[in-house]
Amino acid sequence: MLASRKTNSTGMDPRFLAALLLALAVVIVLITWLGIRESRQDSLRLLKMQGVAFTEALAQAAENAMASESYYDYLAHLRYGEIVRSVVRHDLSSISDQQLTQIAIEHDLYGLFVLNSAAILTAGGVARGSETGPPPFVLDEAALLLGQPEHKYVMLLDEGEVPGEIVHYYLELTSDLQWVVVLMADAVFYVEALRQTQIGYLAQNMAREEGVEYIIYQSTEGIVFASRKTGRLLAIESDPFLTESLDSDSIRHRALDFQGRQVLELVRPFSSEKYPFGLLRVGLSLEGYYVVSRGFDRLMLGLAAVMFGLILVGLLYLRSRRRRKELSRRYSHIKTVTDRIFDEMRTGVAVVDHHGTITLVNDAFERIFGLTGSMGRSWEKLIGEPRLALSTLRASRGVSNETEITIERDGDKRYLLVASSDLQPEDAEQAGVIVVVYDITRLRQFERKAARRERLSEMGHLAAGVAHEIRNPLNTISIAAQRLESEFTPRDDRDEYVSITSQIRTETIRLNEIITRFLALARDEKRRSQPVRLDSLVTELVLFLKPEADALGIQLSTELAPNLEIKADPDALKQIFTNLFTNAREALAGRPGRILITVQRDDQLVRIGFADSGPGIPAELRERIFAPYFTTKDAGTGLGLPTVYKIVTEMGGEITVRDSDLGGAEFVITLPTHSSS
Repeated sequence: MLASRKTNSTGMDPRFLAALLLALAVVIVLITWLGIRESRQDSLRLLKMQGVAFTEALAQAAENAMASESYYDYLAHLRYGEIVRSVVRHDLSSISDQQLTQIAIEHDLYGLFVLNSAAILTAGGVARGSETGPPPFVLDEAALLLGQPEHKYVMLLDEGEVPGEIVHYYLELTSDLQWVVVLMADAVFYVEALRQTQIGYLAQNMAREEGVEYIIYQSTEGIVFASRKTGRLLAIESDPFLTESLDSDSIRHRALDFQGRQVLELVRPFSSEKYPFGLLRVGLSLEGYYVVSRGFDRLMLGLAAVMFGLILVGLLYLRSRRRRKELSRRYSHIKTVTDRIFDEMRTGVAVVDHHGTITLVNDAFERIFGLTGSMGRSWEKLIGEPRLALSTLRASRGVSNETEITIERDGDKRYLLVASSDLQPEDAEQAGVIVVVYDITRLRQFERKAARRERLSEMGHLAAGVAHEIRNPLNTISIAAQRLESEFTPRDDRDEYVSITSQIRTETIRLNEIITRFLALARDEKRRSQPVRLDSLVTELVLFLKPEADALGIQLSTELAPNLEIKADPDALKQIFTNLFTNAREALAGRPGRILITVQRDDQLVRIGFADSGPGIPAELRERIFAPYFTTKDAGTGLGLPTVYKIVTEMGGEITVRDSDLGGAEFVITLPTHSSS
C-alpha cells in the first residue's frame, strides 16, 4: 500500500510498477528455489550426518547390549507364547469375552483379544485400563502377520498418552493360520530393562518414532537382530552394495525402497566376539524429507514459521515429558525400595485409621500374629487381645505407650512388646494409631536359660561344700553299721537287728548315689568329643534297654535317619537317653505303654525326639521340670532332667518339651551337626 501511494504521488507508470513487482516476484521465486534446493541438499546432508552419527553410536553400544536385548525379547516371547498356548487350548471360534478376561487376570495382563483371518476382532477381555480393543496400528500389524504367515509372531511397544504407562502388544498366529491372538501387557519393567541396556530400548523406541524405519544387524548367515519385522531381505552375497560394504572401512549409504517406503540406509561393518562378522543397517525414512521438500515448494516462508513454532512447542513438550518420566521413574524406584524395606523388617508395623480400619501393615506383623490379608480389615475383629483394643491404645494421646503381652500360637507361648503412638496427633478426633510389635520370645528364652545356668552354677558351688561335709559322716555311719552287723550279735530279736543294720547300710548307699548324681549335675566335666553315628548308638542302647522295657510291658521303638553323624561324647549321649528312658518309665508308673525314639536331620541341625504314651506334662510345669530337685514323683530326686539339660547345653544344643503324638510328653533335643557321612 505504501508503494502504491508512492507511485501514485510521483506519477510512476503502473506498467513499470507491474514489471517491477514481476521482477521482484521472479527474484523471490529464484531465491526461494535456490533456498529450496540448498535446503534439500542441506537436509539430505544433515540426514546423512545424523544417520552416520547414529549408526556409529549404535555400533559402539551394540557389542555389549545386543545380546541382552535379544534375551529380553526372548523371555517376553516365551512368557507370552505360553499364555497364547493356554488360550489356544480353547475353541477360538466360540471363546467368550469372560474367558479371555479371566485368563488376562490370571496372567496380570491389560487385555487379551482374538482376531480372525481378516484381522477383525471376534472376542476380547480387558482386565485393566480403558482400552476396549487393539489400537489401529496393532490391527495393521495383525493384517501383515496374516499376509506373511512365515512369521508366527510379532511384538510391539507403545507409549500411551498417560505418562509412565507403556504397553506391550504381542501378536501370534495360530498353527492353522486362521486366528491371531493379541496380548496387551504392562511393559514398564521390560522398558526399564531395555533402558539399562540402552541399545535395546533405543532401537525399539526409535523404531516407533517418526524418521527411523528399522535397525538391522545382518551377517552372511542371516538376520541377527532387527527392531521390527523385516519381511524378505536379500542375503548379503546377493546384494552388491552390501557385499562391497563388508570390505569398507567407513559407513556407506544408499536410498532404497523398503516395504513400500523410501528410506536412506546407512551400512557399517560390525563384528563382536559373540556374533559373526556382518553389517549394522540403519534405515531412516525419506518420507519426511520429501514432505518437507514439497512443502517448501508451496510456501517456504510460511512452512518455516510453522515448523519453527512446532519444533519449539515439540521440544518444550518432549522436555517436559522427559522430566515427567524421570520423576515417575524416580518415584517408582523410591517406592519400590521403601516397600521392600518395610516388608523385610523383622519388626511388625500396622497403621489403623480413626475408623478402626487397618490401612497399612507389613509382612512381619502378619507373621507374628499368624494373619493373612489384614489390609482394609477391622482392627477390633482381627486382633482379639483386650490389651490391644483401640480404646486402650488411644488412652494416652501424644505419648508413646509400650505394653508387654503373651499370646498362644500353635501351642507355643509368644512374648510381644507392643508400642503405639498417635497418627496426626494434632487432630484428636480424626487421629489414627501406629502400632509397632517386637517379638521378644527368644529374648525371654535367653533370659530364662541364663537364669537357669546361673542357678546351676550357684548350686555347683554349694554342692562342692555340702557333698564333702555329708560324705565324711556318711562313710562313718556306713562303717559303723557294717561293724555292728558283723561284730555284734544280740541274744534277742536277732532278725530285727540284722534288718535294721542292713537298712542303715542300704540307705547310706542310696544317699551316697544321690550325692554322686548331685555332684555330676553341678560339676563341669571335660568330655571327649568324637564322630558318633546316631543310628548305631541308639540301636545299641535300645538293645540294652529292651529287656527291661519288655519286662515292664513297654513297647520301645525307633525311627532313625541313616548315616547321620555328629561330633559328641558317646557316653554323654548314652547318659541322656538313659535318663530320658528312666523318666518315661517312671511316668508310665508300671502301666504298659509306648516309647518312641526318633532321629532326623533338619537343615544343619539334628533333631532327636523321645516320646512316651504317659500322662504328659502340664504346660504350666514345663518351664520348671529342668530345675534341680523339682519333681512330681513321690520317689524322684529331681536331678535326672536337670542333668540332661546340662549335658545338652554343654554340647551347644537345646532341649524342649511338648505334647507327644502318642498321648504323653515328647522331649525334643536339637544339636548342631558338624559332619555327615
